[in-house]
Amino acid sequence: MNTPWIHLDEPDAPACEALIISIEKQIGEPVHEVVHKHLRERRTDPLHAFPRFEVHFDRYIFGHLYIPTEIEDGVPEFAELTIIATVDACWTVLRVPTNSNSIIPIESQIANDFRALISRAQGRVGPDTAAGDLLRRLFSIVVNELEKVIANTGGVIDAFADELKGIDTRDLSRAISDQIPKIRQRAQNVRREVASLGTVIDELAVILKAIVNDEIDLHRTNSDGTRDEIFSTSTEIYLTDTYFRSRRLSVLHDEHLEKLQFIFESIKQLTDADEVISGRFIGAIASIMLLPTFIVGLYGMNFEYMPELDWPLGYSYAGLLIVSVTVFQIWYFRRKRWL
Repeated sequence: MNTPWIHLDEPDAPACEALIISIEKQIGEPVHEVVHKHLRERRTDPLHAFPRFEVHFDRYIFGHLYIPTEIEDGVPEFAELTIIATVDACWTVLRVPTNSNSIIPIESQIANDFRALISRAQGRVGPDTAAGDLLRRLFSIVVNELEKVIANTGGVIDAFADELKGIDTRDLSRAISDQIPKIRQRAQNVRREVASLGTVIDELAVILKAIVNDEIDLHRTNSDGTRDEIFSTSTEIYLTDTYFRSRRLSVLHDEHLEKLQFIFESIKQLTDADEVISGRFIGAIASIMLLPTFIVGLYGMNFEYMPELDWPLGYSYAGLLIVSVTVFQIWYFRRKRWL
């Protein structure tokens, strides 16, 4: 049996209407109005992706799958793959947000790779490919891409940790004003991206678990009394493997959040340390200025009888005392690393 797979990439209004007509002709009845709306335009906020996969009226499956379009731009946008499927056919629509900050709208490399993988999967569809197998391949593509994103994100977070370790604490003030703000901003961007991945990864695992537990399935009764289901036993075994991979993604996602929390705690510790160092420096300078000032004030008092007034070396003694006290304090505070 040759299962048709119609895929539209950023369709315009006429293409969407033609697709709806094709789907309803294949199903034999109108699809739900919600499906109409989602096929005509992207109704999901690209900043807040929430995968869904559900059976409508025991006639067709409708759902959305997502992958992020970038991991370091601070804007958690997602490419959306809308799916309609029956036991005999499959329709997909891909919509990818573009970089609105660019003069010429551009798409990220991740989004382009996702588009290329779907096109490649289409080219591999053979005459014996069932609709459930098509969906299995789409789930596998999404999980593969999410694994790449998680791996890349882990590398970026590890790079933050290495940059913090490489900061010269002897010149912490310069790092606080130069390096650390840049690291903090990039880490905040990645944290927003990683946080937004949580819903995508967790809901994808929920969907896959429901499929392998036969909570989401589509059946067709043939004229000879036999039943076909969209997810065969073999397909469900493949999807079980994909489900466990999605669970692993959830664990890695939590680890990334913990690492990012450690990054921000390390930044706070460095900032606090700089404040302590600054306080010590100010205290040392105050002490260095205070004692010579005290000596000057002491010998500047207008008393008639002062022993040092009759000393031939009284002036030199006072000057030497000031210098000695100042040098001793500088040596002492440098030894304690307050200066």
